Amino acid sequence: MENGKLNLEEEMQAKWEEKKRELEEEVHIALVGQPGAGKSSLINKLIGRKLFETGVHTDTTVDMQEAAFGTLRIHDLPGYGTARFPVERWVEEFHPEQYDLYLFVFEGKLHDSDAILFSYLKQWRDEREHPFFIVRNKKDQIWDEEKPKTELMEEIARDVRDKLGEPEAPVQFVSCRTGEGIEELKQAIFAADVLGVKASKLRAEFQATSMEDLAYKKQHSMKAVNTYAWLGAANAVNPVPGLDVTLDVGMFYKLLSEIRRIFGITDDMAQTLEKYKVLAPIGQRVFSYATQEGVVMMVKKLAGEFAGKEIAKYIPFVGQAAAAATGYMMIQKIGEKYVDDCHAIAQEILRGVLKR
Repeated sequence: MENGKLNLEEEMQAKWEEKKRELEEEVHIALVGQPGAGKSSLINKLIGRKLFETGVHTDTTVDMQEAAFGTLRIHDLPGYGTARFPVERWVEEFHPEQYDLYLFVFEGKLHDSDAILFSYLKQWRDEREHPFFIVRNKKDQIWDEEKPKTELMEEIARDVRDKLGEPEAPVQFVSCRTGEGIEELKQAIFAADVLGVKASKLRAEFQATSMEDLAYKKQHSMKAVNTYAWLGAANAVNPVPGLDVTLDVGMFYKLLSEIRRIFGITDDMAQTLEKYKVLAPIGQRVFSYATQEGVVMMVKKLAGEFAGKEIAKYIPFVGQAAAAATGYMMIQKIGEKYVDDCHAIAQEILRGVLKR
């Protein structure tokens, strides 16, 4: 019997660690290409946040710029093909092969150094399954009085494919200024099968531009609620003061913060929501959980309701204490309602009723 208990505890510990690793797994995106091509503007556009200042990098930049957003880690790599950084030395210095995907951004004529970098990108794609996307920014500025825009774009794409050595390689044409082509690039990234689980994190973190995007964010968030509820109950060692309930308040708070971030809900929206009769109650519920103190107060308020219910059907694993099971149920049910509320607000943002 004792051995059985130990085996169960070991199994639960292994499952806990697996779920925790899945939650904490990061997606590393490398921005490479020509200085001044708009790499920073592109990632800002995809995420919907100003992660990087724009227009500040030049050919003399020698340091990598980094930014974090949720589970995304963005690495803006300095220029290559210079006297200081020939491509080979650049690769040795910054180890770009470690990243999950690459956005190669350009807006001018390609050079021999770009062709050398392309050979590396193909190698990392084929050997490490790290996809790359070639992005021609400033599509709105492609113009020649003697040629139609479609012909100019085909010439650019042909030059890319020649240097890449792949006649059918896709070239994404975008304009960060007008937004043209951003949706197509985003869908191309989502369709990269080799990213596996990480593709779902990209889709959750990138800015929603359609109701379909929001539906996916809702689905992703519901799965996160279930995972956090499991982890929170399994890891709950401290009871909530005055209640027969145990849950990891810090983990619960982290979950709710993550849901707000995924749906693009920021603290400065609280006052704006108060102006709308229908949305005001939803906003009050959402922002009542914006601090750990608020989470604890709300848990205390609702604990009696949950504790009084039959909880056996909510227990996700055998042998857990009733208090931990009640904590699981609370995280699950409050979390699901929180996702619904954030989804409702995000829909109004997308419709243009609310401003980000």
